Amino acid sequence: MEIFLIFVVCTFSGVLTGLLGVGGGIVIVPLFLSVLPLFGIQFSLQEVIGISATCVFINSLVTAFYRRKEKFLPFTQIAPLAISIIIGTLLGAYYSDFAPRQVILGIYICVSLFSIYLINGEIYCDLKQKKLGVLLYLIFAFIGAISSSIGIGGAVLFATALKCFMGKETKILLPTITMLVLIHAFFAFTGKFVLGHVTLSIIPIAFLASLLGSKIGVQISRQLTSTLINRLMSIVLVLGLLKIIHELFV
Repeated sequence: MEIFLIFVVCTFSGVLTGLLGVGGGIVIVPLFLSVLPLFGIQFSLQEVIGISATCVFINSLVTAFYRRKEKFLPFTQIAPLAISIIIGTLLGAYYSDFAPRQVILGIYICVSLFSIYLINGEIYCDLKQKKLGVLLYLIFAFIGAISSSIGIGGAVLFATALKCFMGKETKILLPTITMLVLIHAFFAFTGKFVLGHVTLSIIPIAFLASLLGSKIGVQISRQLTSTLINRLMSIVLVLGLLKIIHELFV
């Protein structure tokens, strides 16, 4: 029963990764903390974040493979963002053991609320024209840090930032979002592995679940418009926020 339930949760997270480019942690963390205990399956918060990092890494790796023939942003644009994400992710993984949990959750709530507003608006800021390109790198480093600390939410925040600063439709950005999430997830997983927060028995289950879920999600996403994808991302953010708020105040 335990293996089956974990497989179902990981498959669902894989569908979200393929569908929206999100890593699936926004589903894994709440379900592992609230649903699995009903069946007598208990994990600590650090273990759940480690499991989330593992599943997100595998989900994004498989999804990137499925999207390998689609159009990505130029490497010259992806590389600096990737470096920013790596720095932020490693810092977030390290400081998650020291920073007050309420502070991390509170920051995530504020950032997510702002992202819900941005993802559904026609907002574009040309940082190059305003000579503020470094700001985008700082934003991606911050997103990498906060999502690494809490284990969820990085992909939707990456999508929001890219949409606002690149001026492209979300659907066009999905392959690039997946690649950025993969980079973030690799270093988040590595950080949690070094800290001993990774449950090794989850890896084969997550891999098999991702092969199924990510493929389904990618196929569905190709039939959706950018507007619908934005709305689905907003729903995912809201659901995650509700759970985080519950964890923060209960």
